[in-house]
Amino acid sequence: MLLIIFAIMLFFMFMGTSVFSSMGFTAILGFIFWFGLKWVSRFGNIAYDQVCNNENQLIAPMFIMMSEFLSQGRVAEDIFAVLSRAVGKFKGGLAIATTLACTIFAALCGSSPATAASIGRISITEMTKRGYAPSFAVGTVAAGGTLGIMIPPSITLCLYGMLTETSIAQLLMAGILPGLMLSALLVISIIVRTRVTPALIDQKGDDKGVKAPAELSFAEAGEIIGQAKAQVAEEQADKQKNTDLAKNSGNKGPTIFTILPALVLILVVLGSIYMGWATPIEAAGYGVVGSFIMVLAQRRLTGKMFSKVLLNTARTGTMMIFLMICGAVMSFMISYLGISQTIATTLADSGLSGGVVLLLMTVLWFILGCLMDPASMLILTVPFLIEALVAMGFNKVHIGILSVLAAQIAMITPPVGMNLFVLKANSDVTMGDIIKGAVPYVVILFVGYVILALFPDISLVVPRLMGFNVR
Repeated sequence: MLLIIFAIMLFFMFMGTSVFSSMGFTAILGFIFWFGLKWVSRFGNIAYDQVCNNENQLIAPMFIMMSEFLSQGRVAEDIFAVLSRAVGKFKGGLAIATTLACTIFAALCGSSPATAASIGRISITEMTKRGYAPSFAVGTVAAGGTLGIMIPPSITLCLYGMLTETSIAQLLMAGILPGLMLSALLVISIIVRTRVTPALIDQKGDDKGVKAPAELSFAEAGEIIGQAKAQVAEEQADKQKNTDLAKNSGNKGPTIFTILPALVLILVVLGSIYMGWATPIEAAGYGVVGSFIMVLAQRRLTGKMFSKVLLNTARTGTMMIFLMICGAVMSFMISYLGISQTIATTLADSGLSGGVVLLLMTVLWFILGCLMDPASMLILTVPFLIEALVAMGFNKVHIGILSVLAAQIAMITPPVGMNLFVLKANSDVTMGDIIKGAVPYVVILFVGYVILALFPDISLVVPRLMGFNVR
């Protein structure tokens, strides 16, 4: 029955139907085929009882609105500008600044594509201007962008909590140390790679095909000198233009004080959850109000921008609601058919170790994560696998972190990782270079996955410090 369900759903997906529509059509056909036509009416009851009547559904749209205000308000660009001045002079400094900017913006955003797009708009151009290899520049942004679904506030972790009835506060706090660990691994890999392969950050020194001075004719020499003069004049004009803009605006560029409100907002949102002063819903509300005030105070809020924020929030939030509705109906059908219980019993009686089962789950997550977005992947697999994994002794919070990290890796895994296409749409780099730059980071993130799988305490220590009884 499970194979039939998957086959029908994949058929609809390959026909070009959206993921939530494929789930919904499959659930309706399953109701008709196995239970009869009268069961189709359960669709509406499940949608209302389990999704629309659940106050936790407010968390995702509010975090989405918070990230939209900050993204449209160019906060990501400010963060990158400040960090690039701080570490840009080091070897590979712009790549390090990009990763750190992604880490900070991830703590404000909660969305991987939004983080990659916001940071990538400015960082890719800056890195390629400074002689960084395009593949290395784009790969760095792709990997750093994935931190958006791990570091809280993570929309994907909130979704996992609603699917498994796990404390969202525990899940959000559990993502802090793994997210920082992954960020550190990315920074370390940049430092090592730029020292082992200096060509990654020094593309200007390529002199292939350039004639020696003795081989140049007077006409060729004059042409080269003319091009050099034109380039110098263009650079001076750009410099003067930037100087004039700075004088006119009375601002010499973003400083630490420019991004200080963003850092305070991170402390307010995450600190209020950690200290128990606010529920995740209330903290999301603080984030929306805080981001609105921040953009308004910086005089970046316009009527057009406000309309775009509301429209994007409605579009993304509606998609999440429909995913939850269709996923809940699909989960109900799978559970009512006894598939979840059968899987749990079969795995328990199979004699397989927990490590082997986790390996099989990891392969499944990677494959599905390459074909669909993280939310769809979780909705499709978690509801009928979580019972089996818990029965084998796995912790729900730890499984949540691992499943989100698997989706995080899949988002930059060629050929269909979502972040790869996001960056293709926001840069002039070829898809070949994007894939070439992403592959080394896939390996780095997979190392992080293995570390988290072997040492679950990394993801459980912060919830324990909060007083939760997490084993």
